[in-house]
Amino acid sequence: MITRELLEELLDDEAKNPYKTKEDHQIKALTLLRERIPYDKCPCIICAAEHDIIYLCDIDIVLPYISDEDAEILADCNLHINDDNDCLAMFA
Repeated sequence: MITRELLEELLDDEAKNPYKTKEDHQIKALTLLRERIPYDKCPCIICAAEHDIIYLCDIDIVLPYISDEDAEILADCNLHINDDNDCLAMFA
């Protein structure tokens, strides 16, 4: 399990090293979250969307299921923490 502080540090804009590869980063992030988080704990990885942002599951749901390595992958996929909703988010 990762701590919220470490996840915030890894997802910080200054720490990002996005697009290391040419993979579809949105699909990679969604797949990783779906593989790690049990369906009964979070049936919907995508919770809402606007024209330029996709809101994902709440931080409290994510933390018990991802490792430090997973958090680095999510950072590489350009995810961030949306403070207004206390959830992971990514730009569409």
